[in-house]
Amino acid sequence: MHTALRSILIVTKSGHREAEALGERMRAWLAARGLSARVVENTGDAVSQAVAGQECSLALVLGGDGTILGVARRLLGSGVPLLGVNLGKVGFLAEVAATRWESSLERLLSGGVTVQERLALSFRVERDGATVHSGGAVNDVVINRGILARVINLDLRVGSERLGELRADGLIVSTPTGATGYSVSARGPLVHPQLHVYTVTPICPFLNNLLPLVLPGEARLSVAVRERTTDVYLTQDGQEGYALHAGDVVHVERAPGGMLFATIEELSYYRKLKAKGFIKDQS
Repeated sequence: MHTALRSILIVTKSGHREAEALGERMRAWLAARGLSARVVENTGDAVSQAVAGQECSLALVLGGDGTILGVARRLLGSGVPLLGVNLGKVGFLAEVAATRWESSLERLLSGGVTVQERLALSFRVERDGATVHSGGAVNDVVINRGILARVINLDLRVGSERLGELRADGLIVSTPTGATGYSVSARGPLVHPQLHVYTVTPICPFLNNLLPLVLPGEARLSVAVRERTTDVYLTQDGQEGYALHAGDVVHVERAPGGMLFATIEELSYYRKLKAKGFIKDQS
């Protein structure tokens, strides 16, 4: 899918002087070429308010993967594509190197924006029949134990069908985008980001043979918390946490509208896997 560039939102990492200075240089560069651009810092509801208050055809995010994830969650369902400019260490979610931003933007202006829709997750926590917490995730929804080194007991269902009980340190529900994060560390599969599926991966399962699952995007996963002796938490993208109670049921499914990522095809998915060390070429 292609879209023309009209108005661009430049989002800078909170408290990062280099990102702020680069954002201003980008704004001036775009303005000199006739494009409207605004610079906002990734704090509070600044991104959500900026998108809601004015038409935006692209969000340029200046920072590392953490900043990109935070902004991406706020853009879920907005129809605004995101393009990451890497100022961090890993930069797996970023398409543009900070040192080559001018040539990358030139390519965007000449060819328009190529947009890929990726699956994102929505979740809600049900307690005594009522929803007490809800949200979205670009990378993953994780249910895990607290500070005590004890396994937790979870009961899993897909739709109306019960999978069984899981005793483990926790459970990772990951999007294809998040497959290269916490999920792969727990022996979850790598999943191409254009596939509309999500994965379910136990964390250190104890005497349990539940293998990592790949579920269709249309499926709804329900995870009931059976634990009464230790703390259990839900986290979104490793950035926001919520305490769960015994008896809570976490429902996870595909988020409406998904997440839109802009691409200039500087590095293919497979080449990026090799570059970041996920695939070792033995030849």
